[in-house]
Amino acid sequence: MSEITNHVLKSFSFLTILIELSKGKKMTGYKIMKHINSFGFKTKVGTVYGQLGILSEWGFIRGEEQPAKSRYARRGAFAYEMTGKGVEAFREFKKKWKKPLEYAYKNLHM
Repeated sequence: MSEITNHVLKSFSFLTILIELSKGKKMTGYKIMKHINSFGFKTKVGTVYGQLGILSEWGFIRGEEQPAKSRYARRGAFAYEMTGKGVEAFREFKKKWKKPLEYAYKNLHM
């Protein structure tokens, strides 16, 4: 994977987490990774869970342990959702980044 792709994928992963959770969804880290990979990428487990940890520390998302699906599992997966603080921060982000993202989109379609 090229250096450019590697760095952009980390940003895409972070943005994807924010976009999907801002829709009011609860998602596990595994589901988030599957969603990112559905675009043809192979993201690293440590990237997604590291970003979820950062967003949790900032108070933008919260994780809640789900019941284990198997009696053999030691614990259930965590499902993450956006907090009110996260919703507000993402709203501000979209206002500030609308034009730069439109510029990137326009120039990637040349």
